[in-house]
Amino acid sequence: MTKVTEDKTFDQSMTEQDGTIFSQDFAEHKEQLEHVLSSSTWKILTLKLRVRVRIRQLRKLIECLGALWRDPCKLPHRMTLMHEAWYRGGMLALKQLLLQLASDITLSKIWLQYQRTFTPEVESNIRERIRKMENRPMISILMPVNNPPEELLRKSIESVLAQFYQDWELCIVDDASTQSHVHKILREFEAKDSRIRVEYLNIYKGISNATNCALDMAKGKFVALLDHNNILEKQALFRLAESILADNPDMIYSDEAILSENGLEVINHVFRPTFSPEMLRSCPYIVNFVAFRTELLKEIGGLDTSLPISQDYDLILRVSEVARVIVHIPEILYLWRQHNNSGGHKIQAKIMETSRKLLARHLERCGERGDVKDGMLFNFYEVRYPVEPGQRVAIIIPTKNHGELVRQCIESIEQTVKGTQFDILVIDHASTDPETLIYFEQLSSKHRVLRYEGPFNFSVINNWAVKQLDAIYTHYLFCNNDIEATEEGWLERMIELCQKPDVGMVGAKLFYPGSRIYQHAGVCVGMFGIAEHYAKFMSERMPDRSINSGYHGTLIVNHEVSGVTAACALVRSDIFQKIGGFDDSIAVGFGDVDLCLKIIDAGYRILFCPHASLIHHESYTRGKSHEDPHPEDSAFFTKKWRKFLDQGDPYYNANLATHSTKWDIKLPMKFNQNISRRVVHRRSRHYDWCIHKISKSE
Repeated sequence: MTKVTEDKTFDQSMTEQDGTIFSQDFAEHKEQLEHVLSSSTWKILTLKLRVRVRIRQLRKLIECLGALWRDPCKLPHRMTLMHEAWYRGGMLALKQLLLQLASDITLSKIWLQYQRTFTPEVESNIRERIRKMENRPMISILMPVNNPPEELLRKSIESVLAQFYQDWELCIVDDASTQSHVHKILREFEAKDSRIRVEYLNIYKGISNATNCALDMAKGKFVALLDHNNILEKQALFRLAESILADNPDMIYSDEAILSENGLEVINHVFRPTFSPEMLRSCPYIVNFVAFRTELLKEIGGLDTSLPISQDYDLILRVSEVARVIVHIPEILYLWRQHNNSGGHKIQAKIMETSRKLLARHLERCGERGDVKDGMLFNFYEVRYPVEPGQRVAIIIPTKNHGELVRQCIESIEQTVKGTQFDILVIDHASTDPETLIYFEQLSSKHRVLRYEGPFNFSVINNWAVKQLDAIYTHYLFCNNDIEATEEGWLERMIELCQKPDVGMVGAKLFYPGSRIYQHAGVCVGMFGIAEHYAKFMSERMPDRSINSGYHGTLIVNHEVSGVTAACALVRSDIFQKIGGFDDSIAVGFGDVDLCLKIIDAGYRILFCPHASLIHHESYTRGKSHEDPHPEDSAFFTKKWRKFLDQGDPYYNANLATHSTKWDIKLPMKFNQNISRRVVHRRSRHYDWCIHKISKSE
């Protein structure tokens, strides 16, 4: 006890001495520092530094602006891009665009920069994580082969040998290749590594049969598909193993990069959303890299050998019907080489016909009625679901004054909705304009007009409106007073989707007035910090006047989203009641997005319907406000949905920029050791999926 006390006293003494010395030193250095800062030399030096910084900034600006003039033919388009950047993200977005134009960034450059972030330290870390894995699953890679070029076949097999994860086997089935180099290469690799096993067929029977033969050879718990001329990224099997151990999946798919025919350039990056059942029924958006539980794939009979084309689309559809868990890995794990002379481009009509039949069979197996039609572009489809009897919609339109806008809105609804029972309820929020009041009095003879007094609160007003309704409505359509319908059938298209038992809400496609400029194509939660509309300020047409299909078709197909705007949104009445309607705590901003997330939390899907097209008379020239007009609502929403915001919108790939409404790639693109997999679970035996969860790689 005495020894400890003595040591403590000594420490305290030294601390006091050190403190005194430090105070003296600090005072001396402070005096010296003040002398330096007040000197003429320091002031001149500081001025020079400021001038140099300004000069560098000016040079960079001149360089950026100079890039705009290098190709005068592109100047109008680039000026349009600058205009859009300013309105969607202010000076930050404009600066980023100018830097991009100045550096002339290409997809190939982006990919090379990404590859440089895959450092030796990253590789070492991955190998260590693999070493610590318990019960590492065997993964069987299925590769059907038929006369590939020698170089491509070698690179494909070598990409398997280069995998960090070593618990694999490569099951190759040669489908009666006639070129001599094929057997030579296969025997060479077969002798080189015992994990490579080859079966040689004497009669050519097609890719489906060859793949099924490879499936019969497989000993692994999971099988992954690899074409004989494509390449796996070296971490691909490691990512599969991570998911197999953590998520217990039935199917896994990833993102991919598309290479030029010579393999020297990156043509496109395909960054996919989490599993989207409605999108899958609209286009074969899941392609590469894809893996399946071996037992499940054998249970459904593998690929359909009767199909000469579209067999991969058919396989994904059939697996999705029985899978319990589907995982998306938001990372490029597969390099697919484009072939300009591919047979698919020569037989597009046959592909469309075959895929329509496959989708019809898929609907029949799922116990759903639907008519499959061709979509707007090649390999896109429309499924029309018949509207079930008894659907009735209450259209709720809150307004204060603006009688002419309300008149335009209601008359456009009356002229375009023909096949659906609906009633209109106008909520007059203490209007004072005499002409508006006269119009409301006239309107009350055929539609309900209810007076609401009190401070403006979007959520409270809409909840109050719903309480005034009888229990005869299957759906509520929340509608702004500045919406104008111009095409017949829009409401029926929304009902087709919103009558599904696992769909809670459907949003429409909205354009700014006087143009075909998008105002809304679904909501990305987390974009610009909290939420923003997809495709905002984008044109419906490309510069060559072709249709703008959006990011891999998102502007032309039905698909899942995390949110839609209540400017025109259809909600099932039973689900609205179940979740308690809008949150009264949110008065103005993000009340509709909050409602969407509550619906998702309750286990229902939200869909964007591009076939319901309307005009939203919101000012296009106003652009995006760079000051938050409702900070209290924003703060409340952010706190309430902090976890969702941190995880990111599952339907917006993490590799895409959140400061852009145009699906721009997030730059710089870099390799992330820990990624958030998107995991979706089936709710029942039907084609009925719960919303995702996040599975973080560690």
